Amino acid sequence: REEHFKRHGSRWSEFMRLPYFNLVRQSVIDPMHNLLLGVVKTQWHDRWIKTSAIRAPTQAGNGRELGVIHRFLESFETPSWAGKLPARVGEPAGGSLTADEYKFAMLTAWPLIVSGIPTIWDRFIDDANKDQEKAVDEYPGRYAAWQAEWNSWRERNPLAPITGKHKKKDKDPEPVAPKPPKVRMQAGEPENLLRLATALKIYCASSVSLYGASALKPNFHWAVHLTEQIQDFGPVYNFWAFLSERLNKVLKNSNVNNWKGGQIEISMLREFSRASRLNALVSTCVIVLN
Repeated sequence: REEHFKRHGSRWSEFMRLPYFNLVRQSVIDPMHNLLLGVVKTQWHDRWIKTSAIRAPTQAGNGRELGVIHRFLESFETPSWAGKLPARVGEPAGGSLTADEYKFAMLTAWPLIVSGIPTIWDRFIDDANKDQEKAVDEYPGRYAAWQAEWNSWRERNPLAPITGKHKKKDKDPEPVAPKPPKVRMQAGEPENLLRLATALKIYCASSVSLYGASALKPNFHWAVHLTEQIQDFGPVYNFWAFLSERLNKVLKNSNVNNWKGGQIEISMLREFSRASRLNALVSTCVIVLN
């Protein structure tokens, strides 16, 4: 079973025995989590922010890529109902984006501002290429220095296990090999982001060529099945999890007054029941009066 899971990414389920149940077609994929908190977040956070493809401004005042986006956001006006992005998006001060913010960013802000993204790439990609060339030139020297340091460490610790990790708690930790330099910015990335807003299949194929197959996650595959989901259940507004997630946010922000063990749930259920009975009573009175 474990070998099958490693090879195919799926496990056996007793539901597969049901002749009328299609496990793939009838398992609902939530578009909110799949697209916005999955594919879109992967592109923005994992591919650009975590890898420093889009870098935060420096204290010296160098705007860098995020600084340009922040300046766009300062002058980017939208109706209050449309939503907005944090002024410091992409930085720790901006916090994590919610699904609503990713939705607004992907459908409104980034296709407009981020016609700013090609602008950012045009402005900074030459610097990124120079950084890449410099890192490639320096890598052999860094690797040789690490190799010499590691050999010296091995002579001092002949019996120590080789883990390839630097453990601070060790008195004489094992030196960690330098990572090979990676391309920080690629010319095809802005176009790839804009493709995401219109064609997920093209985006997934482009992601393979840009980042390699290992960069793809299950969300990328599940997104391909959303066409069938929409055919079965109607528009995404009918079955995505925005409503329940917003209700969760309301509950999360409720003052529970340290009630535990289900007391708050019972109180809310009683209030719901009381409001329902009151609504029914008022409706009955209106009918009688008419």
